[in-house]
Amino acid sequence: MTEKKDQDIDFRQLIAEERARGSRRPVKAETLELRRRRRKIAERLLDKRCEKRDYLSVLRGDFGLKEGSPEFLDFVKLWDAYR
Repeated sequence: MTEKKDQDIDFRQLIAEERARGSRRPVKAETLELRRRRRKIAERLLDKRCEKRDYLSVLRGDFGLKEGSPEFLDFVKLWDAYR
């Protein structure tokens, strides 16, 4: 009886693989949001007219990061290292 179940599972997996072949995987919303964040941060870092207070306000306002959070502190370190 377990052999029959194992064969059914293998068969279902094979069908799923064949259906997925050649199709693109959808990009997750999180990945897109992360890319947008990185792009916006990079633009701020490269803009010589951007001051640290503007940069920090983007982190707080646009990204909703709390001051003192590990992610916020990482972005501040990035600013300090670059500037």
